Amino acid sequence: MNVRIPTPGIVRAAASRAASRTVSGSSQVLRGMSRHGIVAAERIGAQPVARRSAHRISVLAAGAILIGLGVGLFAHAQLGLPPYDVLVSVLRDRLGITLGQAGWMLAGALLLVAMSLRQFPSFATAAYIAANGVTIDAAIGLLNDPDPLVVRIVFVVVGIASLAGGIALVVHSGLGGGVFELLMRAGAARGHDPLRIRTFLEVGILGTGIVLGGEFGPATVVFALTIGPMLRLGAQVLADHRAGRAQRLGETAVTPPLTPHRADGRPVVTAIRPAA
Repeated sequence: MNVRIPTPGIVRAAASRAASRTVSGSSQVLRGMSRHGIVAAERIGAQPVARRSAHRISVLAAGAILIGLGVGLFAHAQLGLPPYDVLVSVLRDRLGITLGQAGWMLAGALLLVAMSLRQFPSFATAAYIAANGVTIDAAIGLLNDPDPLVVRIVFVVVGIASLAGGIALVVHSGLGGGVFELLMRAGAARGHDPLRIRTFLEVGILGTGIVLGGEFGPATVVFALTIGPMLRLGAQVLADHRAGRAQRLGETAVTPPLTPHRADGRPVVTAIRPAA
């Protein structure tokens, strides 16, 4: 029986895969309550993306649109907003502006804090925040408030699915992380635990929104409890798609060309010349 002795390269590859599974498992357990917290946690644990492409930008845009649509459905359901948007609704009501504009104001305030800590947003992050606000206002303007409770519950269910799909796409793009990621990185650069910073941000924003009379309700709780499993499903679908696409491209690359044959069916054998 032949015994294969693992080489140092194989050992390093196995260790890398194990570390990746550990990071992935930790991110599954330590999921956030808000979309910004979830995206930040996933992006901190993900591998950095070295190349930006039109495909990744389109995926990021699609994710931002789905997130905006989900928040708009929550707003029309009138059963409570997602945790982050509870405080956003306070700004909307106090300042007399739209929910999307209030979201820009809160994100802008957090960005100023991040930049004061020497963490500057990328163009993709700014575009992601802008697209969120535009889509939220568009969804609110195009949809009507349903009267039957059953329809309002359906709005919440579809809103959660839309938010989960949008968050999964944003993480899948590898481009935008939002303001929470910048603040987590600022804390990590100063020796603080990024997960504690994220928890502080999420609890602080949600608590402040509740105290100030934001739109907190049963849908807020349902979102916090169900977004994790829904996001895992969306992330798995995208991961399977990426793996399948990579496999297809690999198979296409290594598929040998068709061998020419003679009239009698025998293959044509050509001599292989060594490279100079």
